[in-house]
Amino acid sequence: MKKVALYPFNKITQGLIRFRDLLDVEIVSVIDFVFQAGCDAGEFVDGTLSDIFIYASQEEGLAGVDTLILNDPGTSFGGNKGIFDENDLTGLWRKLVTYAVLRGIRVISVHDIYDQDTLSWMKENQIKIEVIHGSRDNLFKDMDARYGTEGSNTERYLKQFENEALMFSIPKKIKRIGIFATRGCIGKFTLQMKLFKEFKKNDIPVTAFITEPTGFLFGQPEGDIFKFLAQRPLEQYPYYIDTIVDHSERNGNEWIIMAGQSSILPTSNIAFNSLRFAMLKSFNPDHVLLIVGFNDDEQIRDAIEILRIYSKRPISLLLPDKIESSYGQYEAYPYERRIARKVELQQKFLIHVDLIEEAADVMNLLLETENASSIAGRGK
Repeated sequence: MKKVALYPFNKITQGLIRFRDLLDVEIVSVIDFVFQAGCDAGEFVDGTLSDIFIYASQEEGLAGVDTLILNDPGTSFGGNKGIFDENDLTGLWRKLVTYAVLRGIRVISVHDIYDQDTLSWMKENQIKIEVIHGSRDNLFKDMDARYGTEGSNTERYLKQFENEALMFSIPKKIKRIGIFATRGCIGKFTLQMKLFKEFKKNDIPVTAFITEPTGFLFGQPEGDIFKFLAQRPLEQYPYYIDTIVDHSERNGNEWIIMAGQSSILPTSNIAFNSLRFAMLKSFNPDHVLLIVGFNDDEQIRDAIEILRIYSKRPISLLLPDKIESSYGQYEAYPYERRIARKVELQQKFLIHVDLIEEAADVMNLLLETENASSIAGRGK
């Protein structure tokens, strides 16, 4: 896998474009049947020309590549059913995959494919799509040795009390940064990777614990919940997080950065609410950053309170430059409005506020806060 095409031009693809300098592969092109065809992908993502163009034609988009990376499982999800049905994106996805396979192009999906119609179609047409989970074997081996997975469901449930006590009894030297948000698609991954680059630029050993399904492409540990569920039961996910933190520390890293999935605020899905707070408690961040919007003061208050109860009050709020308004569509916010909102938030919540692109300032705030905490701890 050296020269790759990405499909479609969604937020996962945009993250790969934005941080392509951290990848071991060359992105040659992007294919999208609905949005931004003919545009330079880099210019759309961050305003810089990348010479990576977006094509509506599968023939043009797959020219000169050895691998097609699917950042979409071929079925609707996350509220995009209308666009899928209107543009027959399931049919176009299958035509794209078939075209690639017939030309000997390797096809990789960052998502596990669960849809039975899609799986039946793949079987009938002898289509093979690889799903790469990254270097999980050693992580699972260590997790099993530490927490155990034997016994009946009841025995494993009862053992959770013992395991959770173990998880919190072992002190960790590695400093943990948790990035959360008042809503989804607001820039958590962007801030995470900007901070990751800033730490590395300053020769500070750091791990990015990536909860997007693309961690393997960056050579970093991956925690996408759906890929985890394809291999292990949900109850083991907190142990997996703890094992990643432990691995990062033993590998000599001083910091680890995790961006939570979706919003930190509760939804009507009870299971995912439980998972969200289990992730927060098991990662147990030393420092919390909260990304917020422009008309969500009530949500900000709720998010700060939830973080205060389950973790720590944020040391900073972060403002994005754009927010996804609907599938594939974004609302950009001019600099002047962001600065005005920054002042407003500082006055209203009495908390530090930065813009999401000011990663160097955020890193310095984290280092200063950590140093102050260390000095205070030695003084006790």
